[in-house]
Amino acid sequence: MDPKDAPKTGFTISTNSSMSGHYEFTRMPFGLKNAPSTFQRLMNTVLSGLQGLRCYVYLDDCIIYSHDLNEHMEKLKLVFNKLREYNLKLQPDKCEFLRREVTYLGHIITDKGVSPNPEKVKAVSQFPIPKSPKEIKSFLGLIGYYRRFIDNFSKLTKPLTSLLKRDTTFHWSQEQQIAFDVLKEKLITAPLLQYPDFSQPFIVTTDASNYAVGAILSQGPVGKDKPIAYASRTLNRPEGNYLTTEKELLAILFAVKTFRPYLYGNKFKIVTDHRPLVWLFNVKDPGSRLIRWRLKLEEYDYEIVYKQARLNSNADALSRCPVNVIDINTLNNSSYEKYFKDQFTNKTPISNTIILECTQGLHLSKLKTIACPVSLDFDSSIPQCEEILAQLDKPEDLLNSEREPFTIQCVKDKNKSYYFMYSSL
Repeated sequence: MDPKDAPKTGFTISTNSSMSGHYEFTRMPFGLKNAPSTFQRLMNTVLSGLQGLRCYVYLDDCIIYSHDLNEHMEKLKLVFNKLREYNLKLQPDKCEFLRREVTYLGHIITDKGVSPNPEKVKAVSQFPIPKSPKEIKSFLGLIGYYRRFIDNFSKLTKPLTSLLKRDTTFHWSQEQQIAFDVLKEKLITAPLLQYPDFSQPFIVTTDASNYAVGAILSQGPVGKDKPIAYASRTLNRPEGNYLTTEKELLAILFAVKTFRPYLYGNKFKIVTDHRPLVWLFNVKDPGSRLIRWRLKLEEYDYEIVYKQARLNSNADALSRCPVNVIDINTLNNSSYEKYFKDQFTNKTPISNTIILECTQGLHLSKLKTIACPVSLDFDSSIPQCEEILAQLDKPEDLLNSEREPFTIQCVKDKNKSYYFMYSSL
């Protein structure tokens, strides 16, 4: 503490004990408004020239990373010398050395990648149902810290953020409950994010809906690529009125801007399920807005790749089935089971296909998904069926599921089990 500033921290204790008197801090205490920024500025000065090359520091949390032991020892010496130069001391009980796995700022960091801290995730999984906008903000603040691990985060949180709007009556409906449960499940099963390899090309996968855009940064062969980071944001009111092609291009623009430190100066692929974007850049007059966005992308070296819908080999089979469309706005488990029971009462393989609609696109993060019945004669003793059953945690409502396409789900009605394969439209 600068002696000139010490009086600003003064306080008085008035008791009958020997502790009574006027006190001033000689070192920077907790609780001062400017203390974090002041301390961070100090650490940035102390480790100037080392941050981003040999270590990272956030306040009093410093992490040193290396490829091997010899390199690590050299980096430790450099950091220790810097700390000694500024007369800063370490608390040995709070330090960890030569670890293959460390917990840092709420994350588990290993040689394989980065994942959320299970202790923090546990707090999210046990978070009670919000009863007010203030509690929704607390939940979103907690889970938002790990948004880089959650695909389509902005889209999934839309039903919750809608309750935070001004002049909106707080009403917790099934729509909010689905979003709440899906977000917790997404974080619990969050993938391990790998480290970027700048010697290999990057892949940017983008998608747009009526209310959000999302992107995934990854590396590896298309279809087998491993995620490095997720990003998403909601659309504002004017953007919500854009044409489909404009929304899809907006998603690309958002992605390259978000991942610019990885992409700028490197050749990369942009994967989209919107075919017009592949030839859009050869059109002479695509429109003023698209021209402006196209010019913003000129500084990047990229290739747009069209990726077909994930129906693949199942597309033909599904397209041949008669389709029953049901609008799902106010449905519960019993109404689902009644619908399935009324539709499929025989014991032969089911030929009908059901399109499930969700206005907020929460189901598989899509507006519409296909539930293709497999068979009522599902024999759990068959090895292939055992493998499918192993994917089921428990029988649950179809709409409340947030499963990957082409997995099997079960809905039970009394002693009968109805099995459905999921696909996204």
